[in-house]
Amino acid sequence: MAVKKDKRERPVQAGQLVAPRKRGESDTPATAPKKYVLPFSVLLSIRKVASEYGSQARALQVGSELLIRMRQPLPLLMEKEQMVRTTYKLVPRTIELIDKLSGTMYEDDAHVLAACVEALKIKKL
Repeated sequence: MAVKKDKRERPVQAGQLVAPRKRGESDTPATAPKKYVLPFSVLLSIRKVASEYGSQARALQVGSELLIRMRQPLPLLMEKEQMVRTTYKLVPRTIELIDKLSGTMYEDDAHVLAACVEALKIKKL
């Protein structure tokens, strides 16, 4: 009998059934849901820049990685406006970076998320 391989590169005998991957089983790191309260305009900005990065969570991941590498915090002009609560499924490192930045370079999580959007808008770093 010929040996075939399935999509997961596991040797399978011809005629043998292979169990499909279970939901959540993948090679990517596990994500965790995290709730944030942020201004409505920042939420819309995240959704707008997400089209370039594939998802909102990925955009926040890239933005937080850019911010942690900057020597000076980005200047923000945040006006008081309606705050909304939203949940993002983020990788643990992104959650750690947002928490670290909110305690050191920025006032709170809302300011960090706004700075992530601003960092993604910068064309030349």
